[in-house]
Amino acid sequence: MHILGLDAHSATFSMAILNSKGKVCQEVKRDTSAENLIEVVRAAPGPKVLVVEESHMAQWVKRTVERYVDKLVVCDPKRNKWISHDEFNDDASSAEKLAKLYHGNYTKEIRHPDDEGAKLRGLFLHYYDLNHQLTRFKNKLKAVFRQEAIRTAGQGIYKDEDHELWLKKLREQKHLQHAARQRFELIDTLEGLKQETYEVMLKLAKKDKAFAVLESIPGVGPMIATGYQALIETPHRFSRKNKLWSYAGFGNKRHTSDEKVYEEHASHCGNRPLKWLVLEHFLHAVQCARKENRFKRYYEALRRKGLDETAARRTVCRALLSTVRAVWIKEEEYRDNQLN
Repeated sequence: MHILGLDAHSATFSMAILNSKGKVCQEVKRDTSAENLIEVVRAAPGPKVLVVEESHMAQWVKRTVERYVDKLVVCDPKRNKWISHDEFNDDASSAEKLAKLYHGNYTKEIRHPDDEGAKLRGLFLHYYDLNHQLTRFKNKLKAVFRQEAIRTAGQGIYKDEDHELWLKKLREQKHLQHAARQRFELIDTLEGLKQETYEVMLKLAKKDKAFAVLESIPGVGPMIATGYQALIETPHRFSRKNKLWSYAGFGNKRHTSDEKVYEEHASHCGNRPLKWLVLEHFLHAVQCARKENRFKRYYEALRRKGLDETAARRTVCRALLSTVRAVWIKEEEYRDNQLN
């Protein structure tokens, strides 16, 4: 089995080809294009596996050359410390090191969806980014008014019909009024873009029967159901529920040596958009839930036992993820059962 290590950029790509013994037998550098990449990959002796680090170009590489290799591996760059922390690095050496890391079984593979899944994931991540940008500018808008000791509690400041009323409060400070007016315009624009993206991704998500199954879980609305479909793609990729917890940023970190525990706490690793989505699910299923449900009862029971708010929330988020995985695998709608 030959291993092809690829370091790809928008202008050029470098590839190192290792033989079955782990020795470099060829190095190539070409201008980046689909034709050049396909030509280099097809010319490599087979059978062959292509290894590339996760990046904005990884999905393009997968779509372009997956059919020409026996296996394509997209790996987690955070695990490749030999590349990122080495004193000397360039494209050629990075491609060679990547191939050698795979040969030594030191890489961690990242799953990439097919074209339809990639479309939904791309749309959801764009929606997630728009939402964060919207929150950022809303905070900046309120900060303008706080400079003049004007209270802005609640959501009333964002109503379209009240923009001029709020701006009049800054008539004595023309520079602040100018900044506030432009931030109102930015917020209105982002709201429109966010709604457009929501409608497009929702139309795509509803084609999958998993959408209706996920929506049956307490706290799951169209946006959260779409997010789970986009970021998890399939529950079968997680053989155990604790693997899904870790992927979503709700795993644990533990370092021991010589039977001594040096670190043991909640892990900060994981898929950040998915963690945000699960916390939104918790908000709607527990904190803002209008109806009683198993998760709300579970959270209240944990709090009565003495768990602090953070620990109880983390435990319930794990339960939410376990439920998402279970109903999705069974393809059955959620049924609310009393806790034992």
